[in-house]
Amino acid sequence: MLLLNRGERFDANFYYQSGVDIDHAFFLGGRKRELFVPKMNEALAKETFHGRVVGCSDVLAELKKRLKGRTVSYDATSLTAGWAMRLRPFCRLNDRANVLLTARMKKKGGEVAKISRAARHTKEIIHSLDFKKAKTEFDVKKQLLVATAELGLEPAFEPIVSTDRTTSFPHYRAGNRKIGSLVLIDYGVKYEHYRADISRCVVLDGDRKKKGEYEKLRNVCHTIIDSLHTLNTGRDVSLLSAKLMKKAGFPDMIHSIGHGVGLDIHELPHLNAKSKDKIAGSTMAIEPAFYLKTYGMRHEETVYFDGKKARIL
Repeated sequence: MLLLNRGERFDANFYYQSGVDIDHAFFLGGRKRELFVPKMNEALAKETFHGRVVGCSDVLAELKKRLKGRTVSYDATSLTAGWAMRLRPFCRLNDRANVLLTARMKKKGGEVAKISRAARHTKEIIHSLDFKKAKTEFDVKKQLLVATAELGLEPAFEPIVSTDRTTSFPHYRAGNRKIGSLVLIDYGVKYEHYRADISRCVVLDGDRKKKGEYEKLRNVCHTIIDSLHTLNTGRDVSLLSAKLMKKAGFPDMIHSIGHGVGLDIHELPHLNAKSKDKIAGSTMAIEPAFYLKTYGMRHEETVYFDGKKARIL
């Protein structure tokens, strides 16, 4: 028996297992699919959930009726400590967070299609940026968010917009710094809850050295993607990327070569030197990068690998 909770915020495992995104709800999976919701969400749940809906004025009392004396699988990464304390007196909780994450690693066709739509819209938005109308990093961020809203979409994460020296900071957030000669954009939108992650660098002053470095970085990214059919695990991807970065003359990376992407912006498979995660069937963000004292660069693509061939989404 599986019990999952969706509180104030979107929860990927809850959505994946239940098929709905309804706040303050509990999903009970097993022989029967049941959704326990506050009375205010009962009508919505009955329209969207495939299974039995229980509108509750006292959710804990209803759960006790179903769970008393049972062993219940749950997600310790999302169920709050408060709720765990309330449930433990009458049932045994068995954390299955890793199993739930692994279940989402291989993507189905419909999932890949949604991530592809998110990636396509993200690229359209980035390509639509008008740097002549942007004086600061925040101006660029505003353009990203306005374009996203105009498409009826939402950001997958807070945009990263940096320029010149701030491009040296991988997770920098846009500020009032004036746009200089180099701009780094890291952004993605959501399409039906599925996310994309794309990074681009723009050299605004025509600096040949920087343009050449970015082209080499882009080539590293595409070589990794073209080589995925020869690789098996996240460790393999990490080792290949390190070799290619060194060959291109770039310093060692200070973060992993990428990560899985889907309902969460960071999910399995892990792509690092210790990862045994199988990459076949997964969607990944591949992001070779370097960061110097005065500037940095990153080129990132969202990719689907079916086990035989990789495709940039």
